[in-house]
This record gives sequence, C-alpha cells and structure tokens, in this order.
Amino acid sequence: MGTVVFKIDLPAIGIEQTGEGSSPTDEQMQEEQQARDAFLGAIGPKLAALPERPPRRAGNVSRVELLGTDIWSEMNHYLLLVGVDIGDPDLGELESAMPAGTDMTRIGTYRSIQVWPEESSEAPAASS
Repeated sequence: MGTVVFKIDLPAIGIEQTGEGSSPTDEQMQEEQQARDAFLGAIGPKLAALPERPPRRAGNVSRVELLGTDIWSEMNHYLLLVGVDIGDPDLGELESAMPAGTDMTRIGTYRSIQVWPEESSEAPAASS
C-alpha cells in the first residue's frame, strides 16, 4: 500500500492575503474559520466517498486524510494523503469540486519504510 500526497492551496482570503496572522481580530479569525468550514463542507463528502468507490484495476483508495494548519493566515493550505493499492487514484471529480483558483499539486507516492517508536509484534507482558 502506498500513500499519494497532494498539496492543496486554496485562494487566499482576508489575512491570508497579507500573512499577518500573529494577532488576528475575532472577526478575522471567524472569517478564516468560516472559509475552512465552507471548504470542508464542500469537499468533505467527496473525500469520504473515495474509499467507497467500486474496485478498479489500480488506484483503489483505502484511506483518505486531510491535514490542515491551525496557524491563522495559513489556513488555506492543506495536505491530502490518499492511501492506494497501486498506481495513482483518479481524483478528477475531486479536482473539479475545488474552488476556482485552487492549486492542487501531486507531490508523490510514498510507502512507510520505518516507524518510530518501533511497533512491537509481541503483546505487552501482563503485570502481576
């Protein structure tokens, strides 16, 4: 199983345009949160549907994870992690649902090669 990583940059709004998010006003924070909520409301159901698609020869999606920053003035940047069997998933319906001006870039496909802390294959010893 591999993970295809995409970088998503939505068009900047409000303080995202200036990058001055070190001490935003309540109104600016509300605007940022409303923009994120609108994006998640529009794209969330499409992301949730990806693992439910019928099997294909390749590019079958097993898991989807959307990462977003919690830094004011940068809340329009996301990473999308798509778990696949082999190949690249067809995300045409997802890309067409993105807001106008969105830059969705495929970074690459990655597989886990090491995990820390290392996972133990043995069950923990019972304490007495």
